[in-house]
Amino acid sequence: ASDFDLGCEWASDAEVAAIKDAWIAEIDTQLGQVIGSTSVTFDNYDAEGKRLVRSQETNTGDFAADALYYLFDNMGLEVDIAIMNGGGVRNKALTGDFSYKTAKEIHTFGNVACLQTITGQQLLDALEWGARGVGTGEEIGGFLHVAGVTYTVDSSIPSTVQKDDKGVWIGGPTGEYRVKDVKVYNKDTNAYEDLDLAAEYSMAGSNYTL
Repeated sequence: ASDFDLGCEWASDAEVAAIKDAWIAEIDTQLGQVIGSTSVTFDNYDAEGKRLVRSQETNTGDFAADALYYLFDNMGLEVDIAIMNGGGVRNKALTGDFSYKTAKEIHTFGNVACLQTITGQQLLDALEWGARGVGTGEEIGGFLHVAGVTYTVDSSIPSTVQKDDKGVWIGGPTGEYRVKDVKVYNKDTNAYEDLDLAAEYSMAGSNYTL
């Protein structure tokens, strides 16, 4: 068996430890820079510790979706929609000064922001899939927070999205959509307009979600 299996302690090398500590201190200094501040408390949990961001809108989830939208819009790239999955938002209560390390509490993974061209039908199906657990008490990491889009979920309608035996999406609902009233922001008219299922939209999100 290996030393690890036997539970033995690994030898510590002071020179290597010093190099490691210096690297950590340098990174902590860089990532500790204050990049913004807020008087709002960004949170995703209820008093019992349930992760609300996986079943309903939270201010952190919306903030994350807004940030994705802003990122590409600020670069002058065409973006109509941004989505953020609830499972990718991990922070507990945050307020006051924000640093890069604070932002890392929100997004603990190394995902990359991307743009993808989709149809209105694909957006509707993505929202429907993400909303399948709304009103059931089930936590769904794929629940989608959005920017540039508004929608409602009628939780009185049972979810009939199609999935395989591993729980992977294979088709839209066989019954009525529980996602309703989907509207997309039009920058030219400065108004939200009904989703066009046949139209193409530019959607921002993380590479993991897209």
